[in-house]
Amino acid sequence: MDEDSIRTALQAAFAVTGAGTPGWPDPHPDADREIDPAEYSRCLDPGKYRILAARARAWMQALSELDLAEVEAIEPTEAASAWRQGASQTHSPAHSPTHAPTRTHRLRPHHPGALPLLIDVHGFDGLKDNAVTLGAGEPAVLLTHVPVCGCDACDDGSTLLLEELDDAVLDVITGAFTHVDTPHGAVQGGRGGWQAEGGAGNLDVEQLLEQARTGRCPHPAVHGTRWW
Repeated sequence: MDEDSIRTALQAAFAVTGAGTPGWPDPHPDADREIDPAEYSRCLDPGKYRILAARARAWMQALSELDLAEVEAIEPTEAASAWRQGASQTHSPAHSPTHAPTRTHRLRPHHPGALPLLIDVHGFDGLKDNAVTLGAGEPAVLLTHVPVCGCDACDDGSTLLLEELDDAVLDVITGAFTHVDTPHGAVQGGRGGWQAEGGAGNLDVEQLLEQARTGRCPHPAVHGTRWW
C-alpha cells in the first residue's frame, strides 16, 4: 500500500460519488483584477460546494474498500461529544467546530496506533451538505473545514478546495498529522509544514512537533502512525 494506490482508489470512488457535482474553474484567474465588493457578501451558487461532501463520501468508500478503516456513523445528538472541548476557539487551529452537523462519520483505522478520522458534513446558505469539517483523534481536534469562506469573492475554483480536503485526509492516514496544545496556543503540523495559534508561533515549533512524534512532548499531543 502507498499513497499512489490510495489516490487511485479515491479517484475511482469519486467518479461515482461526484458524478452529480461537477467542478468549476477559478472565477478570478486574473490576480490583478479588481473584485466587485458585492461578491464579499454573496454566494450565487452555494449548491456547487456539494462537491466537497461528494469527495468526503469518496474518501470513506476508498478507505473502507482498501480495508484501511471501518466507517462508523455517529448520531447527530452525539456528534458534539466526538470533538475535543475546552480550548481556544478564536484562532485556527481550534479544537472543535461550532456548526450543527448534518451527518458525521468516524473512520477507525485497523492499524495499531493510527488516528481515527472524523468527517462532519454540514451546510451554509440554506443548504445542509455543502461544507465539510475534518478532525483527527478521539475525541477529535480540528484538521480543517472547507470552504473556509463560501462568498463569491473568496472562490478560487473547486480544484484548490478538493486539494485542501485531500491534503488534510492524507496528513492523517500517512501519520504526518501532529497536534500539540501549549499554554500559549495550539500547534499543528503535517506534510506541508505547520501552523500555530496565539503565541505558540514564537516557540520552537519544529522541536515541539518532533517531541510529539517521538512521544517526548511535555504538552498534550495528538499523533498517530500511518494507516497501513
